[in-house]
Amino acid sequence: MIALCVASLAFNAPLPRINHVQRSGHPLLSESGNAVHADRGLAAAAITRYFEAWNARDMDLACAQFADVCTYEDTQYSGAFTGKEALKAHLNKCADNLPPSFKFCIDEVADGGDTVGVQWHVENNGAELPFTRGCSLYKVDPTTGLLVSGFDVPEPAPFKGGSAGLQLLGLASKLIAEPIRALPLFAWGAYVSIVFFSNGILPGPDATQLDPATWEEVLGLSLNFWLVAPLLNLPFSPVVHPGLEAIFNLLLAWAACFAGFLADGRPGRASGSMLPVAAGMQFLTNAFLLPYLVYRSPEAPEKLPVYQDELDGPCKAAETPLLGPLLGAVGTGSVAWGLFARPEFGDLSTRWASLCELLSGDRLGTSFVVDLALFACFQGWLVDDDLRRRGVEPSEAGALRAAAKFVPFLGLCAYLALRPPLPTRAKPASG
Repeated sequence: MIALCVASLAFNAPLPRINHVQRSGHPLLSESGNAVHADRGLAAAAITRYFEAWNARDMDLACAQFADVCTYEDTQYSGAFTGKEALKAHLNKCADNLPPSFKFCIDEVADGGDTVGVQWHVENNGAELPFTRGCSLYKVDPTTGLLVSGFDVPEPAPFKGGSAGLQLLGLASKLIAEPIRALPLFAWGAYVSIVFFSNGILPGPDATQLDPATWEEVLGLSLNFWLVAPLLNLPFSPVVHPGLEAIFNLLLAWAACFAGFLADGRPGRASGSMLPVAAGMQFLTNAFLLPYLVYRSPEAPEKLPVYQDELDGPCKAAETPLLGPLLGAVGTGSVAWGLFARPEFGDLSTRWASLCELLSGDRLGTSFVVDLALFACFQGWLVDDDLRRRGVEPSEAGALRAAAKFVPFLGLCAYLALRPPLPTRAKPASG
């Protein structure tokens, strides 16, 4: 039934709060969402608890109504969710994408003891939305009272969005709740269209007609990644303009700084792991970062602070205070390389003039400059939630927060080195 949010999106209607009531016969739930009958079958009782958990957006409690071996199928999706872990991931994703005002209304309940059938629809401010009716069938294990299967059949809608529709609705609801998310969304659209597909705005050919010289430039910069090869004077290291090498390696060091926020995509977060984003930024920078800033989930106050034992391996590794100094050294070293390395490129004024001439006709180099400017604009986007994870109110973080938000690159490196560690859970006292 969760997929019916797609229909509501199609009609530009804000979705109301989940609250299950039965319109005919005896009520399954009271208006407050509390159960009112003690003589219901096991399945009806379990589905009541499930709906109440949905109403509270308590996905752990909702999943607790299902057995470990269970299946849940919504015909808006291509296949069933098998097992409690798969179901929990799906429910967390739905809860993240649906506004808290979403409301299901139950029309009829067929209580069959170990099975229950439910007919329902979706309302918006008391008015039924079109294409939002459906029926569901749930079964329980009679020995445990836990749900072992669920099957939802929504009314045919104009289109079957499934997961894509859910994500689209999630994006819309996030933009409504936080209009400021439109900034990285607009920046991403402009970035992709200008950097990859425009002609005449940036110099050089677009991504659909890159010439061999561009690919040779990409290869040369990649071989000289973090300047390891030229510093060791390795024979395969090509000679590239030191200014361009400086821009490229500063950009990659800056992109790597965002790996310090991997806890933002820790296990259990509905917006998913940030690790693929951090990895992708080493290749396509803002093409990965900006969509993540738009779609990521804000930290829920009731789940704060975040404890170290909630993190997986990559997230824990990203918490090291050594990350900031390491990347700061790479970035500043890259700038020094651009200023003083490769003496055959002349003094400062000469190499600056030759770099400007190079960039005036080079799509790749100018795109790096655009990336640097966008990093400067958005580097502080994740800082406030990162502070809250550590039990620190952003308004109380003072100069450290200001540096992370407004001092390009080095401010972010300093923040990663000096931020408070995530708290640890107190060990129980020994008897």
